[in-house]
Amino acid sequence: MMYLFQILTIFSSISSLIDQYTDFLHKYNKTFTDNGLDLYINNSKYVNDINNKNYSYELELNQFADIKYNSTPFKRKKCHNCFTNISNEIPSHINWTKKGVVTNVENQGSCGSCWAFSAIGSVEGYHAIKTNHLYNLSKQELVDCSRNYSNNGCEGGTMDGAFEYIINNGICTEKEYPYVASDNECQKCDPVLYISDYKDVVSNNETSLLYAVSLQPVSVAIEADTSSFQLYKNGIYSDINCGTDLDHGVLIVGYGYDKYYDLQYWIVKNSWGASWGENGYIRILRNSSDDAGICGINMMPSFPY
Repeated sequence: MMYLFQILTIFSSISSLIDQYTDFLHKYNKTFTDNGLDLYINNSKYVNDINNKNYSYELELNQFADIKYNSTPFKRKKCHNCFTNISNEIPSHINWTKKGVVTNVENQGSCGSCWAFSAIGSVEGYHAIKTNHLYNLSKQELVDCSRNYSNNGCEGGTMDGAFEYIINNGICTEKEYPYVASDNECQKCDPVLYISDYKDVVSNNETSLLYAVSLQPVSVAIEADTSSFQLYKNGIYSDINCGTDLDHGVLIVGYGYDKYYDLQYWIVKNSWGASWGENGYIRILRNSSDDAGICGINMMPSFPY
């Protein structure tokens, strides 16, 4: 009798997960697959396990619950205009989103254009700080037109390559050259701004990165292929196993301190839509024991000027 009860309990649990997966597919407008169901079930267990450990962050079954994220690795050939400035007057906290120099969170979709979103965010922020005018600039122009700058459209690119393109060609608005999440032929448009140059923050130097972020939003590369990162819901992300194989471009828009957890953190804007994380953002632990930072966030920062 006990054996039968155990079988019924297991069956009921699996049936409940299938029902949840069906609701999940409807919510995100996805199609049922056996592999997707297997990933969803595994991730459901993983999310429960992590959330029961009372870490400084929580996970959830979001749009990545039934897929495995893949992207192209980031590499820096050299340190361009290496930035190592350190100031004794760095603010204790700053949030550029509250200063009106950061545009709304968008979703890159299935196109590997994170590098373009990251670079554009830096340029938008810097220009808004200097001129008090916030443009929503074109990511699609970089996807389509910057292949001569070591970028490969939806197959990956670098923020530095994007900056070099904008130096030589300028950049148009999102309205004139809208994002379509696919590779297309380069279209002509009227650029609304140029940048003079860019700086690479010296690698693995969190103090220099902190100073740079106190001046403006900064582009960074991180490793984002771990389940804990993809399924992030809220809190201060502190998974030391996140890794340092850089594969995703994001934007640091500030930093702060959480009294409850007694932890310092970066405020990071992602390009996976506003339903991911904390309204499209993630707070990543700062001052970790690794010079590279959580997910390698200190390894490859850069910003325009």
